[in-house]
Amino acid sequence: MSLMFMLFALMGAVVVLAGGSYVLREVLARMEPRSEVAEPEPPPAEVPRPHVGGYVPADRGVDELPSGLRERARNLVALDRADEAVRLLRPHLDGDEERARRALRRLDEGGRPALES
Repeated sequence: MSLMFMLFALMGAVVVLAGGSYVLREVLARMEPRSEVAEPEPPPAEVPRPHVGGYVPADRGVDELPSGLRERARNLVALDRADEAVRLLRPHLDGDEERARRALRRLDEGGRPALES
């Protein structure tokens, strides 16, 4: 008998909670049109501040590249295949194409002529 009573009490609690949830949802739905307020304008986009301080890694010098890699890059430039030379240097310069192009220009400026051993 007590088990049956607990079952009825539990079912009653579920019905009361479900009914209360339904009533609350209906009340809130009717209140929404009255309380419509214009959405506030989003704040203006922040202007990026100039970079101040922090760690900025220096460009890796051409001399830090392995000598075989430097020679291969010089040879590619001598053969008018500069794009391939840039692709060759990129992984060694943290994947930055602009840094690879600068390093390639510095390679052209100094050192012995290309295609000489």
